[in-house]
Amino acid sequence: MKLLKYILPLAFFCFISCEDLLTEDPKSSLSSVNFYKTKADAEAAVYAIYNPIRSTYSFIDWGGQFTGVEDYAIGTGIYASLTEGVMNSASISRTDNAYKAFYEAIRNANLVLKYVPPIEMDETDKNALLGEAHFLRALSYYLLVRSWGGVPLRTEPVESIAQTSLPRATSGEVYALIVEDLKYAESNLPNDQQLAGRPTKWSAKTMLADVYLYTEKWQEARDKAEEVITSGVYSLVPVTEASDFELIFGPTAITSSEDVFSLKYSRSNGSSSTATQYALPNSAYSPSGWGSFYGLPTFPLLRDWDHNDLRWQFNIYTSYPTRDGSIVQNPSDRPILFGKFKDPDYAPGAGNDFPIYRYPETLLIFAEADNQVNNGPTQKAVERLNMVRRRAYGYTPTAVSPVDFTLQTASTAQTFRNLVLKERAYEFLCEHKRWFDLVRTKTVKQVTLEAKGIQISDNFLLFPIPQQEMDNNPDIGEQNPGY
Repeated sequence: MKLLKYILPLAFFCFISCEDLLTEDPKSSLSSVNFYKTKADAEAAVYAIYNPIRSTYSFIDWGGQFTGVEDYAIGTGIYASLTEGVMNSASISRTDNAYKAFYEAIRNANLVLKYVPPIEMDETDKNALLGEAHFLRALSYYLLVRSWGGVPLRTEPVESIAQTSLPRATSGEVYALIVEDLKYAESNLPNDQQLAGRPTKWSAKTMLADVYLYTEKWQEARDKAEEVITSGVYSLVPVTEASDFELIFGPTAITSSEDVFSLKYSRSNGSSSTATQYALPNSAYSPSGWGSFYGLPTFPLLRDWDHNDLRWQFNIYTSYPTRDGSIVQNPSDRPILFGKFKDPDYAPGAGNDFPIYRYPETLLIFAEADNQVNNGPTQKAVERLNMVRRRAYGYTPTAVSPVDFTLQTASTAQTFRNLVLKERAYEFLCEHKRWFDLVRTKTVKQVTLEAKGIQISDNFLLFPIPQQEMDNNPDIGEQNPGY
């Protein structure tokens, strides 16, 4: 079991990794204006934003839709059709659930932003809670816009049927709100939080850097990443052997020196973090595993991965322990399995937290964005890339090592960017990053064709707007193409 590092207020038990989580759903209380009277009410309202985001049928299934089609994995069961670049009814039902959950989080954030300001309490504390709501609303819209394109921009809580009608905003308008929310968050969130799992100003800055990178605002991405790096708040967790990565991804890890923002899960509340998606059902790595994804040694990303890289040793396995302790080879039709998230003591849920942002991402954002700004790599960009690479091989991140890239090996802008993108693929394997890297660099069709022989259509790059939204929102406009 994860141990509590701090004594938590009861309301926070609704989402933090801990031993006992309340089952009461506070959302039903939030519709009443009379709920918002005290600081404790304001805190409870903010904590309620997290539940929809971290639920099994929102964030986890949302990410699974991408994993099945990425160039290192094949999906099984409900994810099998995705490997062929096809969204079937089972996939659509899951994306519908995610869409609904993200908007539920947005509604809860909007309730906070509407009803918390009049509460009499310390203004710094109040602004920090409002900053948290802005951050989580930005995160929800960021999840939405990259997956569905332009969506309705709801900045007020939907408290009547009359408020359900709203046209789709453009993607640009959604990104504008995301940036606005994150700027508020970075100005009002604290430098640090006593409780793991809550965002800080550095979380907001990191997400801003990521949004700028995704929208190709290279200088803004570079400069915002630099703010986080030079703050000295974070550092790479030292690794000398593969098992050391458990300090970051293991089920008992509460936080780490590179944890910028994570979704927190607990063994005790029946939550299903990504540990369940990757392990086979008879595996000791997750007794209730679904075995949803596997890889093939012919996939270029896996084929070319240096086995001296400790991330390969930690992430990839071809044999595994069963629950009775025996070691068996992977099934012949699933030769490569992924072990980043595993919990041998899953009962009744997995304790592995899910990282949204880790410190290595700021280093790699800086490296890529600085390269784009300068139309070629600088020594500083190469050094930031090397910091991540050195740690991966067990070397000190800040000292010269035998695995370093140089300005000579990364001689052109495209060569260096390719090195950064491959490093991102290995560093963030199974963290829902690869698909979006391929989409934003406009290489998804080429890469998946080369890896799997799959022809990805333009329609597949966005999920369908849920039919319920189409039916109940007369102003929604056109469905995404192909659905």
